Amino acid sequence: MVDLREKISTEKSNIDTVKAPTNSLTFDEKVIKKIAGLAASEIPGILAMSGNFITGITDMLRSSEDPTKGITVEVGKKQVAIDMKIICEYGRNIPHVFQSIVDKVSEVVKEMTGLDVVEVNVHVYDVLTKEEFERQSKKKLDDKSETKPETPEESSRRVE
Repeated sequence: MVDLREKISTEKSNIDTVKAPTNSLTFDEKVIKKIAGLAASEIPGILAMSGNFITGITDMLRSSEDPTKGITVEVGKKQVAIDMKIICEYGRNIPHVFQSIVDKVSEVVKEMTGLDVVEVNVHVYDVLTKEEFERQSKKKLDDKSETKPETPEESSRRVE
């Protein structure tokens, strides 16, 4: 006769070997970059996020500002590290702006994704007055409208 304890032990070990289904939630880097960029855009004292040369060329071809510009991220399963390049407004307390970025971005990323923000690094790329920034932005828009590629219809009208 089989001992009852042995039978229970055998059944228990069979239960232990059954694995529960594994679920996962992952985020593309561009999602974290966009969340961080939109959160940072709400911080007073940040005039713009700054990208590299390629980003600048890409922006000239787009009709709107890219919220991921100037942001790089490293996304893990439970944590994320964020690097940002910004243009700060002249006259602002930059360490205060930095702390506001860290607090806001960390809060929003955690709230939206559940990921812990383990690092936020901010590189101040430039400091401009609002007037300087507006002049440069207007010039960029003017340059963009002058270099706007022709549509096929505009091109065909010019040829005819």
